[in-house]
Amino acid sequence: MNSRSIGVLPSVRERILETALDEFYECGFHGATMRNIANKAGCSAANVYNHFENKSELLVEILRRASDEQFTATRNALRKAGADPAERWRMAVVAHSLYTAQNPRACLVANTELRYLDTLNRKRVVGSRDAQEQLFVDIAENAVASGVFDVSRVHQAVTAVLTMCSGIPLWFRADGPLSAQQVADDYGRYALNLVGYHPN
Repeated sequence: MNSRSIGVLPSVRERILETALDEFYECGFHGATMRNIANKAGCSAANVYNHFENKSELLVEILRRASDEQFTATRNALRKAGADPAERWRMAVVAHSLYTAQNPRACLVANTELRYLDTLNRKRVVGSRDAQEQLFVDIAENAVASGVFDVSRVHQAVTAVLTMCSGIPLWFRADGPLSAQQVADDYGRYALNLVGYHPN
C-alpha cells in the first residue's frame, strides 16, 4: 500500500485498493460504495468488479495486507534484536508502533471496520493478528521466566500494549512535532515500563 510514498505508478488493482482505503477511512465500510471507489480510481465499476467481487473482498485485502506487512516488520526487527528479552520486547513494540504511525489509514480502518466482515472473511484477517499477538506473548513470557519482567498477567499486558499502539492513528500527524520514529521509540519505552522491567 506504499505506491504513493515511493513514487511508483500503481497498477489498476493497486489504485483501486488505495482508493478503497481512502473511502473506508473517510466514509466507513457502510458509507463507501463500489461506484464511488471506481469513479475516484478513474475506472469503470465493471473494472473494479473484475478485480474484487464486492466491498467485503476489498476490505479483506486491505486488512490482510496491512496485518501481514506489520507482522513482517516486527519479525524483521526481532532478527536484529539479539537474545536480550527486554531489547527484543522493546524492538518488537517499536517496529509495531512505527508501522502504525507510518500507515495510519490502514491501521485505523483495520481497527474500526473489521467488525463489518462476516465470520469467514473475518477469519481470513485475524490469523495474522493472532500470530502477532502470540509473538509478543512469547517474548514477554520468556522475559518473565528469565526474571527480566515482573508482570503477573502476560496476556493482559500484551493486550494493553497492542491496544496502546492501535491508538496512534487517532492523534499522530506526520506534520506534528514528533516524527513517526520518535513516537515508536517512546512507545517502546512505555511498553517496558508496563511489564515491570527494571534494568540492573
